[in-house]
Amino acid sequence: MNMSISETALLQARNQPVHAARDIPTPGIIKKIEIDKSSKLYQAAQDFEGLFVKQMLNSMRKTVEKGGMMDGGMGEEIFSDMLYDEYGKSMTKNAGFGLADSLYQQLYFLENLPKTGV
Repeated sequence: MNMSISETALLQARNQPVHAARDIPTPGIIKKIEIDKSSKLYQAAQDFEGLFVKQMLNSMRKTVEKGGMMDGGMGEEIFSDMLYDEYGKSMTKNAGFGLADSLYQQLYFLENLPKTGV
């Protein structure tokens, strides 16, 4: 029987008793899960990473002092928010932070754990 790395990792995890979150095997098994970049789960993980990057950029932007006659007011705030939203999406797709990959692997693993009667 020829199994993918993901299936093998899940079978290994299923053979280990899980009593609490601290007992869930993580590093070795989860890193073996193959990432399906066309799945809805991965798209959600990428969206989350994009929001995270946007929040990081917004925090950085707030440290820059505004002053002078060229403050754009509310219009600038709205435009800047949309611009940083696009920056976050673009950086997620191009920069390769890896948060979406790790999040996908963790959620995929947890989603496929055997269900218990707890």
